[in-house]
Amino acid sequence: LIEKRHQESQKETEDNQLHNEMQYHLLKIGSSLGYDVIAASNDRSRSWNGNKFSFISLADFPPLDLDKEVLNTVKLIDVLWFNKGTSEVVAAFEVEKSTSIYSGILRLTDLSCSVVSNEEVFYLVVPDHREKDVIMQLSRPSIRRGNTQMKYICFSELRQHCDALCKFGNDHSVMQKIARICV
Repeated sequence: LIEKRHQESQKETEDNQLHNEMQYHLLKIGSSLGYDVIAASNDRSRSWNGNKFSFISLADFPPLDLDKEVLNTVKLIDVLWFNKGTSEVVAAFEVEKSTSIYSGILRLTDLSCSVVSNEEVFYLVVPDHREKDVIMQLSRPSIRRGNTQMKYICFSELRQHCDALCKFGNDHSVMQKIARICV
């Protein structure tokens, strides 16, 4: 029983570290591209490899004219990029390591239904082995018929290309180089 608890605890720690790593890459890329970036409200005290999210993230969430319940949900989106000095969302990312992929889709959809512009891009960031799950969820009629176009990025692509995206990217469209769509 003790061994089983130890293994579960170790697995949870590894999952959290991998989630933190992906969030850090997204924060780093967004910041390098000149956006204001913010981690989920419950993740801002986290770090990866000695890099504290609080040093990259905005200190406070930009004001958005949303219902309280929707705003609380939006604040839980793993990473948001805003045009500098504004509350205009340009990209939103949900890292789905071990939680339900559908929960990330719902948070992104809530944001999409609540913002005025159609310029934003919504991404699920997933482990490579969960790609089929993402395709299955994004293929659901309720998602395909919605107005929110979601793309997904595999962990290996984000990890491998993070520094290049930071160095050579001009704006959020650079993420299209590693993003995939469900057709």
